[in-house]
Amino acid sequence: MTEEIERLIGAAAPGDTGRLEGLEEAVWARIAVRRDSASMGQVRVAAVGLALVLGVANGGLLLLASPRPEPSELRIFTVSAGLSPLDPLDVRG
Repeated sequence: MTEEIERLIGAAAPGDTGRLEGLEEAVWARIAVRRDSASMGQVRVAAVGLALVLGVANGGLLLLASPRPEPSELRIFTVSAGLSPLDPLDVRG
């Protein structure tokens, strides 16, 4: 955009301002668009950060509030049940 402005100013004769008509409005319009997009980027970052904080807090609270499961009757089939034939030999796999 800077090169275009310089080209238009350089090409305009001293009394010819018709070619520069509307240039200032166009520049301010582009500045407004860039400001809006920058502020939307900041809003997006803030929204993602807030969602992350809420998710971590919610997960932590649910972890603390959830009841611990009782041991199952089928725990004799787990590896740590001590019923392995290699258990008396103290062999760990």
